[in-house]
Amino acid sequence: MNVNDKQLREDPWVLEVQQWLNKTYGDVPSFGSVPEDGRTGWDTVYGLIRAVQHELGITELVNNFGETTSALWDQQVTPNLINKYESPIVKLVDGAFRCKGMGNGKFDTVYTLNNDDAIKGLKMAAGFENPTSTLDSIWAKALFDMSAFVLVQGGDARTREMQQTLNRKYSEWTGILPCDGIYQRATNTALIYGVQVEEGLGDIANGVFGPTTQEVYRQLADSGQVASNSGLVLLLQYALYQNLINVRPSGVPFSGALDTETTDSLSLFQLFLNLSEVTDGYPDLTTAMSLMLSSGDPNRSFNEVDTSEQLTPAQITTLQEAGIQYVGRYLTGTVGNNFIPKYLTVTEANNIINAGMAIIPIYQDNNPVVSYYTYNQGVSDANTAFAAADSLGFDKGTIIYFAVDVDALDSDITTNILPYFSGLHDVATRNGIRFNVGI
Repeated sequence: MNVNDKQLREDPWVLEVQQWLNKTYGDVPSFGSVPEDGRTGWDTVYGLIRAVQHELGITELVNNFGETTSALWDQQVTPNLINKYESPIVKLVDGAFRCKGMGNGKFDTVYTLNNDDAIKGLKMAAGFENPTSTLDSIWAKALFDMSAFVLVQGGDARTREMQQTLNRKYSEWTGILPCDGIYQRATNTALIYGVQVEEGLGDIANGVFGPTTQEVYRQLADSGQVASNSGLVLLLQYALYQNLINVRPSGVPFSGALDTETTDSLSLFQLFLNLSEVTDGYPDLTTAMSLMLSSGDPNRSFNEVDTSEQLTPAQITTLQEAGIQYVGRYLTGTVGNNFIPKYLTVTEANNIINAGMAIIPIYQDNNPVVSYYTYNQGVSDANTAFAAADSLGFDKGTIIYFAVDVDALDSDITTNILPYFSGLHDVATRNGIRFNVGI
């Protein structure tokens, strides 16, 4: 990195906050220090939180704006944040706004009308209309955090609109969530909280689509009451939009009505997931759970399984009698600390085929971490997988599914996952298509 690059990345306002934190709190037991690099990060945010805790009289400083910190904030800080109030807490609030890239850059110990404006700006960015300047703990926790409340690079404007509405309607249960246009775990959990609230389960809402939530939803769906619950329909539209964002980004309205555009999108989603025993174009329980949960409805019917266990004839018969038509099996490798073989054998393959089932070949023979996935590793894995498939007698052109069993960020997909699949593809297409690559 040259000097100009460093200067471009270094924010002098953030650097001033970092230097002040170290100078003011560096001698406080268990405070530690923060980096002085002019770049906002969790280390700096945690330093702000520890400084807040010290000012609140907490002696065991931790990197978390938790229940104790929140309770003391509401007792000692919120009532005092009025014009001309003077306290180091005010400077910490200013510092948090600087690190979040919000406010007007103010950085001193005196509360002014500029603070009012900054707090209102935060609330409006989070989706609230005509907000007050009261900074109670729910908002302080959002401020002293890395959550973004502006549309970030790679974010989606409609996703941000959705996040703002979720904050406005359900923050009592979810807290204040990011509004950055990036659909994330907290956003999905907020959808489930919303479903529970709209079902009338606000008193026991926990963000888990569990048995009670499922049963109440089933009753509403079976009686046709989902269509008349605009809040519930809006949540379903949000989930539908996220699932079809690369297929039908403008085709899902946020209307709160089960209109033609929504039912058409539901039909498309059901078809794409090959959902059976569902009502076409209607958000029944199976469809709703498929929209909001990675597992979908665990009670739905299925005709395919995958396993890392080498199947015995008795197990194959059990699968056949259960109506299974496809069996996913691994081409190579072992599983567990005891290195139990998971690879498909010729005998096992013949038994599966003779039972009238088809085999879905899978390759995963690694300890999945992002750094594993590179172009060269893709070339190596393709050669290994294709050799195994050849020895087992799979036909030319068979799709072999390569697993990426890791939670990859968008940046990881660009830097690691796509190059890995490029390596797979290059081997697959070398000298004519040998096998096809699936994901």
